[in-house]
Amino acid sequence: MKTTATTIGIVGVGKLGTALGRLVIDAGCELVLAGRPGQPMLDLIVSSLLPEAQLVDFAELAARADITILAVPRPALAGLDLAALRGIVIDATNAWEATDGIAAPAGAEPQLSGTCWLAGDLLHLAVVRTLNHAAYTDLAADARPAGAPGRRALGVAGDDPAALEAVAALVDRLGFDPVVLGPDRAHLLDVDGPVFGRRLERAEFESALADASAPASGC
Repeated sequence: MKTTATTIGIVGVGKLGTALGRLVIDAGCELVLAGRPGQPMLDLIVSSLLPEAQLVDFAELAARADITILAVPRPALAGLDLAALRGIVIDATNAWEATDGIAAPAGAEPQLSGTCWLAGDLLHLAVVRTLNHAAYTDLAADARPAGAPGRRALGVAGDDPAALEAVAALVDRLGFDPVVLGPDRAHLLDVDGPVFGRRLERAEFESALADASAPASGC
């Protein structure tokens, strides 16, 4: 049963997008999806895996979503008008240079870690870094109700307090313990960071971050 008016938008209907979509629906949120330009078989994928969701074009998603999750390879974002988004954006992308190269939207700097590469023309958005450091299979398998023994922790990094609160609440509803970080710690969630790909409970997660190198200087 739907328990909130929040509409979640997911850009990307691949393995990560569909795994997150199932968690979003199970959390009781309205879900709108937009595929990558030219992605084949979108209708079939959505009707088979996420029949409760609405498949819309990017413009409609941008207008409707209160929180938008970017769940596509970074180079795919070059074909999207990210400036049309509103409110809160969750950056769940990773820089996979070996497979994706280093292409990124015009004006961005993909060599930067954390949420810094989304700066520039997107200053009207509150960008939060999370959901990028767990495999899509783990996200589907590890979700647990609040208070359940062995619940997995996920980092939530950004510089907007209201956005951090909203996204931390969403991560909790999706089935994970949120660990809130400042923007200078967002890089610790990246591919080479101390928590990437590791299944850690809250105390272990916080310990891994505490043992990591000093914070980055930020954007």
